[in-house]
Amino acid sequence: MKIWILDKEKNKESNWIKKLLAEWLSQWLDIEFVSIEDIELVINANLDEKLFIKNQKVKLPDIVIPRMDNSYQIKSIIDFMENQGINIINSNSARLLANDKFLSLQKLAANRIPVPKTMLLKWIPSIDFIEKQLSYPIIIKKLDWHAGKWIIKVNNNGELEDILEMLEESLTKLNNNLIVQEYIGEKAWQDLRIFLIWGRVIWAMLRKWKEWDFKANFSGWWSVHPHELNETEEILAIESAKSIWLDIAWVDLLFDKDSWYKICEVNASPGWKWLEQATGINIAWEIISYIIKRYNINTDK
Repeated sequence: MKIWILDKEKNKESNWIKKLLAEWLSQWLDIEFVSIEDIELVINANLDEKLFIKNQKVKLPDIVIPRMDNSYQIKSIIDFMENQGINIINSNSARLLANDKFLSLQKLAANRIPVPKTMLLKWIPSIDFIEKQLSYPIIIKKLDWHAGKWIIKVNNNGELEDILEMLEESLTKLNNNLIVQEYIGEKAWQDLRIFLIWGRVIWAMLRKWKEWDFKANFSGWWSVHPHELNETEEILAIESAKSIWLDIAWVDLLFDKDSWYKICEVNASPGWKWLEQATGINIAWEIISYIIKRYNINTDK
């Protein structure tokens, strides 16, 4: 059985790819890294689609593990492979849904999973309307925000007026959608990150950062700690990943008032450097074990 890890060329030497390749080699399996920059697709009226790597037609793999990328190219490549019956981990539809933070929260809410109160900013709305829906402080984010990038905390009416005025051209002319969200401030300097594979919790960690920095990004992290989930936390994580149809996922839980939770995001392309640091678990091996079991791969020499 042939497996591809699909990513950008610049990520070829990343830690997660090296670990996956090493684990596969230990299992005598046929796996390789494929750069999306090297792939070309050709279609014709007979629906005889062909895929080329470095101008050479190649035999398609049985399984593909793509990393998150929002380019049109990667979307078309994965769509082509799915139409050819190739197993994708995670699927195109699941990856795209997870990457759209408004649609994914909307999906979770439809499944009665608690999420922060959120509004879509497709154009400049009435500030009065926002203030009727949300209390300060509020959060403004890009739809595809990651790692704490492009998140703004707004503390009052004056700040909101200034920010919306600055963003007006981007929203109205460039169709650059944003979301406005309630600020979950009960324990704003920490959250739970839960890693799941095929609906099973692998491990969880509590992330803490400087209390003055509300964003859980790498520069703001203070420490990571193993965390034993209670029943509620485990159920919320499992149901969240299931709602977005993800085989491999992380789920971030925020601490809300009255000992309750809100789902901050569900991610389809989780990194695991900090999870391994906090827990000592070999995440690459967990992923490999899952694929071997799910697809009944024979690992005998």
